[in-house]
Amino acid sequence: MVTNISFEAHDEPISEILFANRKFEIPRYQRPYAWTIDHVTEFWEDLSGSDEPYFLGSFIFNTEHESIDGYVDIIDGQQRLLTITILVAVLRDYASKFNKEWSDLVQRQDIAIEDRSGDLLFRIEPSETLRAYFRKYIQDSKNDITQSMPSTLEERRVKENYEYLLTQLASDLGNIKNPEAKLTYLKNLRDKVSRLIAIQVEITNEEDAYEIFETTNARGLDLSVADLLKNLIFKQIPAGEERDFAKEEWLDINQNIESTKTDLRRFIRYFWRSKYSFVPEKRLFRVIKTTIKDWQQLLDNLWTDSDMYNKLLQGDENDFSGIEYGAKLFPSIQAIRVMGVSQCYVLLLAILRNIKELKTNPTRVIKFIELFTFQYSVIGKQPTNRIERIYSRYAIELERIVTTEPEKRISGMVQSLFSSLIRELKELLPPKQVFCESFLELAYRNSEERRKLIVYILSQFESSLQQYNEFAINFAAVNIEHILPQSPSKEWNLTKTEIKSYVNLLGNLTLLSIKLNSIAQNGVIQKKLPDLAKSEIKITQAIVKSIQENENKWGREEIIKRHKEMAEIAYASIWSVDGF
Repeated sequence: MVTNISFEAHDEPISEILFANRKFEIPRYQRPYAWTIDHVTEFWEDLSGSDEPYFLGSFIFNTEHESIDGYVDIIDGQQRLLTITILVAVLRDYASKFNKEWSDLVQRQDIAIEDRSGDLLFRIEPSETLRAYFRKYIQDSKNDITQSMPSTLEERRVKENYEYLLTQLASDLGNIKNPEAKLTYLKNLRDKVSRLIAIQVEITNEEDAYEIFETTNARGLDLSVADLLKNLIFKQIPAGEERDFAKEEWLDINQNIESTKTDLRRFIRYFWRSKYSFVPEKRLFRVIKTTIKDWQQLLDNLWTDSDMYNKLLQGDENDFSGIEYGAKLFPSIQAIRVMGVSQCYVLLLAILRNIKELKTNPTRVIKFIELFTFQYSVIGKQPTNRIERIYSRYAIELERIVTTEPEKRISGMVQSLFSSLIRELKELLPPKQVFCESFLELAYRNSEERRKLIVYILSQFESSLQQYNEFAINFAAVNIEHILPQSPSKEWNLTKTEIKSYVNLLGNLTLLSIKLNSIAQNGVIQKKLPDLAKSEIKITQAIVKSIQENENKWGREEIIKRHKEMAEIAYASIWSVDGF
């Protein structure tokens, strides 16, 4: 834990970091340059995909020796800073073919820095393993890197990334014949690079720098949009004479999110996408900063929604008792939570936030989301990024309806919106064959997350056998029982190796009370059935009856047969969306 370290983190454009009047050095003990084509592709797409600046992340610098040798040590950020330097070299080299004057300007201002005597020094000193190659082929404008022969993996990555960026640039400029138009494009791109946003953290000794670096990375809490937003809110909402209400609210928000074991960054992203617009995380802070006018209102909204988000991720029935329709909503929300799929929280936040203003019961649409999520994500394993966009679009429209439409029209418009969402999502569901084939892969694994998922699935089969379909998931009161034991006794004449491929399949599983589960042993099926028959759980009663009718046979063939039957039932009735 970082303690007794005083520092401030501020968002700055790259023009005030890499292109400012200072020099940087990568210490020799830093890891090699490691960015691959995949990293650079993402960087290029983010840069070229919009005119708005986006967030690069945090840079940690140690200024301890700056007054001695003039260099600032890069503790975190070398991959991004070296890649930006490579891109600037690409701009310089491309421009040199038709505008030497501008090319030289880029070299003097972006890659080099002019000292008091007029000599040019390079802005960034790579580590010793890369320094000679990087100087010769990236920082020095006289050499052609495409003709170089890299001798290390680091050098090959620099060359590959340079050539990738050059290819992308040439492709964008391929249809532009006018040199002035080409130069305008290059200038605009250079300006976009200079406006990239990062958090600059400066520490005055190496020990503190690495403590912060290791702590933030170990926790997955890299200084991000959450840190920036917190700083900005505190600037906009000064503390009172007796109490700092902004700080207190932010503390509540942080505690609400921390207790869900997710990060504040994700919550802020979901909050924004549920209320305002679908914005990539890298641009989120800049959009918030330019959009929000009432910062107290934003903080209050974040505070309220953090409580809703907390309920979605870990609330129990009592937490939902005070929410309108809460008792009926909770089973589906609990099921979605067990599935471990979070994209729908964007829409669920909007629904819970406006539950009183909807003028209609949202239980049906949330039940559909449960069924859809199981089919699409848990079984179908379909891509989730497009789904979050859809949920965001409907959440924002829901927000618009309840805040701008006349009250008498809201109910009808919300119902129509929900119906439209259902129709759109149904079009994305995998066909029956894909569902059933994937369902046959369902198996028990020794993890709490998978245990809860299997209990949920079996409990849905249990509900389908009950007259009133009211089986409640009680994860604490039931255990998963392997009918064929994972460690069978000698009487089974089977080894753990022989049964490995099918013993954990859903077809071999049922539910038992904790008490009965402790009684049931690993003996042969004839000895187990009397104990299983004592269960009041209907799926267990059904499998006991089926085994007895099949002359007490239970092995690979019977397990797979039951699993296939369960797949058919699952698709046709339990998770069917035909009624929507």
